[in-house]
Amino acid sequence: MTAGRPLIEQIDRLPASGQHRPDLNIGLLLWPEFPLLSLSGLVDALRHAADVGDNSQKLRCNWSIMAPDPRLSILSSAGVNVRPDEEYRDPGQFDYVAVIGGLVRSLASGPAQGRAYLRRAREAKIPLIGICTGSFILAEESLLDGRRACLHSYHLAEFKERFPKVRAFADLDYVDDGDVLTCAGGISIITLTSELIRRHCGPDRATKVIHQMSVPNKADAAPVAVSQALGYTHVADPRLRRAVFLVEQSLVRPISLQWLANELNVSRRHLARMFDDEFGLAPAEFIRKARLRYGRWLLQNSSESVTEIALRIGFADCAHFIRMFGREYGVTPGALRKLN
Repeated sequence: MTAGRPLIEQIDRLPASGQHRPDLNIGLLLWPEFPLLSLSGLVDALRHAADVGDNSQKLRCNWSIMAPDPRLSILSSAGVNVRPDEEYRDPGQFDYVAVIGGLVRSLASGPAQGRAYLRRAREAKIPLIGICTGSFILAEESLLDGRRACLHSYHLAEFKERFPKVRAFADLDYVDDGDVLTCAGGISIITLTSELIRRHCGPDRATKVIHQMSVPNKADAAPVAVSQALGYTHVADPRLRRAVFLVEQSLVRPISLQWLANELNVSRRHLARMFDDEFGLAPAEFIRKARLRYGRWLLQNSSESVTEIALRIGFADCAHFIRMFGREYGVTPGALRKLN
């Protein structure tokens, strides 16, 4: 780091060049009554990653809202109209084509040309992104058959009933199924867009987005609610419930048993007895299993390498993680990722 120069200023320095091709280029399709938050979260994240400071030039990132007739505005669910930038263009010019769905009642009123464009992008092997009820649109076009998809819990039951060929999940920010990504919408779109920025523009750009938009770095915030997933919130002893919560919040940073005992105002021996009585596990074993469970979630829902995941969740090296993971789940991390 250059002495006396702020980190963000250094991150923002662009190399001098002539014609610059964006590192990340996304084509956007909006359905009637689309949610403004999904559009603004995606575009604002790209904006912060695209340029130095807060100048909002489309340098490193580019985005374009397309429609059959760009002269006609598209009504959002909030009643605000958004005017498209251009007609549909060759999907091969984009790194991703994203569709932001609207209210369920308006899905059928979306443009037929938009559905045809999504199929055309798929044939051109351009990755697709379904945002909010955009997952419904992709599923209606049979673009999610046999795949996984992320839905908001509000829409999950209806989606599963209508599209039994799709493995649908809720309570995730997004699902990356290779060439098709789906996102629940809302502020989750910032998490997904930050990940795309990290892949295409580098971690410095993603860090800038997180900083500028004042959102937590969710990759470091343990998105898996361990206690909720396994019913630990129903543990009778409130001290043990707090212990589980503290473990859950410490999956990506060191945690000592003495610190945990101190937080509960009990001795280490009593802490061990509490865990053994309730879970049949020593505290250290409970923590290890929680970290492995989070590691499994990352394998299934992120593009991080096995080594990156191993180090993130506190294993000294990749080999140790692979060995412990295989012992816990009967499959190696690499093999599990291929199954998904």
